[in-house]
Amino acid sequence: MTVLRSIRTMGAVCAATALLAACGGSDDNNGERSVGSLRLIGQQILPRRMEYQGTVVGGISGIDYDEKSNQFVLLSDDRTTTDSANAPRMYTVRLNYDASSFSGVQFLSTFSMKQPNGAVYPKVPDPLVADPESVRVDRATGNYVWVSEGDRTLASGTSAARIIDPFIREVRPDGTHVREYQIPAMFRMSADNTGPRGNLAFEGIAFTPDNSRAAVLMEGALLQDGPASTTTAGSVSRITMFDRATGAAVAQYAYPVDKVQAVPVPADQFTVSGATEILALSGTRFLVLERSFSVGVVGNQIRLYEINTANASNVLTTPALAGAAYTPVTKRLVLDFETLKGPLGGIANLEGITFGPKLANGRDSLVVVADDNFPTADSQTDRNQYLVFEVLP
Repeated sequence: MTVLRSIRTMGAVCAATALLAACGGSDDNNGERSVGSLRLIGQQILPRRMEYQGTVVGGISGIDYDEKSNQFVLLSDDRTTTDSANAPRMYTVRLNYDASSFSGVQFLSTFSMKQPNGAVYPKVPDPLVADPESVRVDRATGNYVWVSEGDRTLASGTSAARIIDPFIREVRPDGTHVREYQIPAMFRMSADNTGPRGNLAFEGIAFTPDNSRAAVLMEGALLQDGPASTTTAGSVSRITMFDRATGAAVAQYAYPVDKVQAVPVPADQFTVSGATEILALSGTRFLVLERSFSVGVVGNQIRLYEINTANASNVLTTPALAGAAYTPVTKRLVLDFETLKGPLGGIANLEGITFGPKLANGRDSLVVVADDNFPTADSQTDRNQYLVFEVLP
């Protein structure tokens, strides 16, 4: 096992409280949670392209906590030979923190996820490549359920098209395949002007506290639902509820995605704004992480919202949201990470969130991790960043 200590330690300045617009209540008796505000405990930044058991640690796009083992599982979205020579994989780790400090990340194991045929997942440009984005631990079985974003790369010049559907799959702790959820037809990738956009498909998954439902989050709008977010307007994605027993979709809600938060430099360069992770508070309330990025702007603009689906329209049978009448989920800002940009020395590409173990004072902890995109040089935008917060009422 490998123990990593902080490259950047957090002093008392990072114990400042990040307040939100309204306060939440206390924990319910049914595993439900409330989040009022967050107090930053500390951060760890792992060395760029560090190695563990012959793998390059990076691309951490998902995290979840296994209460039974007191370990966290990390999901790496390694999908190209430029990222590394390793197959897509998970890690188990311990995060060493308490209410006053976050002192290290301890790696325990790693394993590759297996396809239904038993083979590891290949790399781009293989038509069976996966793009892992989020993972959750099944509290009943100990298995891992993870989502792949798929691929929509159209033919260009001498490059062949890659049209690969997103998926939701379950694996055992050794990575062997168990089953696959049933994906609604609207999520099938297509070279036509329908279905998910490339790199804006399945991005997050959450289990409701009773473990009966899985909420799967789209990063951005389906092509038929309207344009992607710009610097002047937001967009709309979908959150789909799946019955965990059958693997079938049972409901779906429209999620309003923020506009791009910063103008790129130069102004005609690439931008993106999308929802990157979801975490359940109850059967209808969730935390959603949103990320905005603009070329030429240092760091990422990250916001954490609490959303509620209780009064939202069920749009599962609505083929296109553009021009349709519906009520979206409600959103409440919990934390604008820009307020922590100075103390943290920058905000990386935060993509994973989970509750961790209870702190000694009985309050929840919340962990947020970044996908560093396997950088070749150190930067404030792409780094292996881990953040721990105390959840305040």
